[in-house]
Amino acid sequence: MQTDVLILGSGIAGLQLALECARTADVLVVTKKRADDSNTNWAQGGIAAVFDPRDSFASHIADTLRCGAGLCDPAVVRQVVREAPERVR
Repeated sequence: MQTDVLILGSGIAGLQLALECARTADVLVVTKKRADDSNTNWAQGGIAAVFDPRDSFASHIADTLRCGAGLCDPAVVRQVVREAPERVR
């Protein structure tokens, strides 16, 4: 079997890449045995919001930037964290 693009994994990232690549290439997605056996399926998702007076926007921002390992846009992180309580409400 031949393909232009081989994608290992059928989580959100793999499927998004497959959709993008399929516009111009022949794509093959290889996945685990079960359809629900992916990191995406196990991800909790959601949004963390500051509601407790003992919590702080600064700690949420710092945590997100640290966990993002340089991949997050600091301005976007600050905006999302600051707007989170109102969005959740």
